[in-house]
Amino acid sequence: MDPATLATWGLPGLFLIAMMAGSVVPVPSEALLVAIIYGGVAPSTAAIVATVGNVLGALSLYVLGKWVSRGGGGRLGRWVARRREREGPRLARAEAWMRAWGGPVLILSWMPVVGDVFVLGAGVAGVRLLPFLVFTAMGKGLRYGIVAVSAMSAL
Repeated sequence: MDPATLATWGLPGLFLIAMMAGSVVPVPSEALLVAIIYGGVAPSTAAIVATVGNVLGALSLYVLGKWVSRGGGGRLGRWVARRREREGPRLARAEAWMRAWGGPVLILSWMPVVGDVFVLGAGVAGVRLLPFLVFTAMGKGLRYGIVAVSAMSAL
């Protein structure tokens, strides 16, 4: 999709795209953030909307991790189990980091691909909800803040 087209959706569209990007759906949330800023939306507002959407999307992975760690999931649990097998060593390292460091590791949740593993690992490892939300929001907010500032400096 063209970011200019997506920008016509405005802040609600940014929220939805960022929420999908926070889950396992690869969508261009940063490109849409930049397009919306270029369209005249305040960078701070756009960054906050994108951060909230992205954290809510990450929450879906966190809940999935908690659910799967308790033996649930059905088809979805089997999909996660296959992903765990495929990404076994990386996910095992993320879970070990979660158990050792807890929530602060989630500041790294902004990273592509690896961030999703940390988020899922937080659910599996049993990181409490409040630290999950705080540290995930810090990491993702930092990423969107940097993108927003970069977009403004390019104007």
